[in-house]
Amino acid sequence: VNIMASRHYTKSEATRLIKDFSRTGRVRNTKHAKTSMKERDITMQDVLCVFRNGAVVDNPDLDIKTNLWKYNIIGNSIDLDNVVVTVAIDSKAKSITVITVFQR
Repeated sequence: VNIMASRHYTKSEATRLIKDFSRTGRVRNTKHAKTSMKERDITMQDVLCVFRNGAVVDNPDLDIKTNLWKYNIIGNSIDLDNVVVTVAIDSKAKSITVITVFQR
């Protein structure tokens, strides 16, 4: 078991990586994220909108299952204000995984 977590990014670094990776289409959704989006009437277009206009405002949390840092990016979607998208950034794969979404 690898106990060394990947280094975590500053809020501004994480925001930039999320914007970059989402622009190149390197976004995956967990099963939980898909369920959350359906239950909360938040679409993938909403999520991408949050990635474009949002910012990471909280410090990251380490996901002990994946050993990746989780970040909350907060922004406005197409129709909703203050949508929070929790993502894991995988800098090796140059991708982000959406873990959950909710309205704050």
